[in-house]
Amino acid sequence: MARALTTGEFAKLCSVRTETVSRWIHNGALRAHSTPGGRFRIPADAAIEFMNQHEIPIPIDLEGERAHKVLVVDDEQTIRELVVRALEKIDDSLVIEEATDGVEGCIKLGSFIPDLLVLDLMMPKADGYTVCEKVRSDPTMKNTRILVLTGYPSPENIERATEAGADDWLAKPFEISSFTDKVRELLHGRLRPV
Repeated sequence: MARALTTGEFAKLCSVRTETVSRWIHNGALRAHSTPGGRFRIPADAAIEFMNQHEIPIPIDLEGERAHKVLVVDDEQTIRELVVRALEKIDDSLVIEEATDGVEGCIKLGSFIPDLLVLDLMMPKADGYTVCEKVRSDPTMKNTRILVLTGYPSPENIERATEAGADDWLAKPFEISSFTDKVRELLHGRLRPV
């Protein structure tokens, strides 16, 4: 189980007083639970979420306390299954969600906030460019990396995806080893060592 921080530990990480952390908890800005003795404990994932939102640097030892999240958005079930299997082999502690089109992807982004978004470009309802732009316009997802998968890797499509906010891309069909390399590069330092 991931550790929880005391208000004093979290105050030190944020360079504020303990009273400030208690105020954040009381006004609902910071998620915490109470011990039987009445002391607050801040779960590591809540601490990281708060620090991300307020652009506070996250120490490496705390970053390693949480499971990392990947959202796979593709209208082709076979591609989603292939990607999910590959991700599970890269790091079995990853939390993986799937969406079948851009609209469902955008809905899931609202609550899931992934570390990595694996995204098809050409989909019904909302295409990958639209999803990229949504991620890049949301400050809570400023650390989300985007890997675009496309069956139409024309220079124009790649340029448009990059302008919309994609970090990298792969042409379909792709080699699993190439996909693995790209994921490791994009999530550098956030995966369990091999």
